[in-house]
Amino acid sequence: MNKHQKLDSILKYMSQNIGDIPNRPDRIVEKANLNFEISESYMMFRMLLDDGYVYEHTTEGYYGIKYKGIIYLENGGYTFQHKIYKRKNIAEKISDYVDIVVKPIGIITAILVSIWYILKLLDYFELINS
Repeated sequence: MNKHQKLDSILKYMSQNIGDIPNRPDRIVEKANLNFEISESYMMFRMLLDDGYVYEHTTEGYYGIKYKGIIYLENGGYTFQHKIYKRKNIAEKISDYVDIVVKPIGIITAILVSIWYILKLLDYFELINS
């Protein structure tokens, strides 16, 4: 399970167990039957908090999922966002390749064709001897 799927799994567990969410991130991960380290669970919850999909009630000491998190999960969650990112990255690489290879070839071809037409015009008007 990659990091994006882990984040989605946490959101899924929280959305399905709204009334029974444990107080600590490591307990939430444990209850969701996800096996990853305690430090990773806290880092993931920090990210979920920063992204605005879960909330932390600091005085009461519990976590909850926001409706924004439920909608995000229904729209594909972090896994879908990562796929979009990968596609965008590939498109940028292709665009860079086009800029580096194909455009110069097009420019050189246009210059050669222009020179060829100029030579043909000069030959037509008999300004040069062929």
